Amino acid sequence: MQKNTDTKPRYLVLREQLEQDIAKGVYPVGSVFPTEGQLGLSYQVSRHTVREATRTLVERGLIAKRAGFGTVVCAKQAAAPYIAALGTVDELFKYTQATRLELLDQKWMSADMAMAMNLDCERDSQWLVLNTQRLTLDNATAISFTQIYLRPEFAAIADQLHGQHKSIFKMLEEDHQQHIGQIQQDIEAKLMPLKAAKLLDVPKNSPALHVRRAYLDAKGRLLAVSSNLYAASRFRLKTSWLLPATPRKKKPSQR
Repeated sequence: MQKNTDTKPRYLVLREQLEQDIAKGVYPVGSVFPTEGQLGLSYQVSRHTVREATRTLVERGLIAKRAGFGTVVCAKQAAAPYIAALGTVDELFKYTQATRLELLDQKWMSADMAMAMNLDCERDSQWLVLNTQRLTLDNATAISFTQIYLRPEFAAIADQLHGQHKSIFKMLEEDHQQHIGQIQQDIEAKLMPLKAAKLLDVPKNSPALHVRRAYLDAKGRLLAVSSNLYAASRFRLKTSWLLPATPRKKKPSQR
């Protein structure tokens, strides 16, 4: 590897070099990617540098670890991140229409103190928790690991999460006659937990964006919650605001 002449960390320089080599076909798609030791010798860098560089390649979808095969090259170029605008209810509807949820498994849970604080619900209340992945309609790649929390009376929603289904919002309103009076959305940076990391094929504790939405009725009763974890390199949140035109100041009249 050429000597780093700028201020970039060495692992980023190595990552860029590896991306170029993958794009050129030095490491063809479908082939087994070299080990950390082999890469360290080839590019004259430390194992730590290799580990950090390959971690970012995994996050960008270029390589992935496959049981029984080692690390495999998955793509010649990093996939562009999925861009979503979630600043208004209309934008949320468009997002849910362009994506779908696929049910992985489900379980009943009673809210202990930690869960009650997390959901802002009643202690010992019962919830059906759905583990799902969110997919784009035209792409089988998972863009998020999503947990849905439902009151028992809305458990039938789980049976509708297949194919191109309605949004949770519409299911609550149209199928269960619930008027949604408020949607609360919280966004925060997190580290990717193991279960979500395995599903999204990214390293555990890699950067993640957590988007939590709570659906409440007109009286403020919590009906459902969605907890969404996105890999940092695969999802981008876009928000824009239209500002009112500033009225021009009138020039003082000259007499």
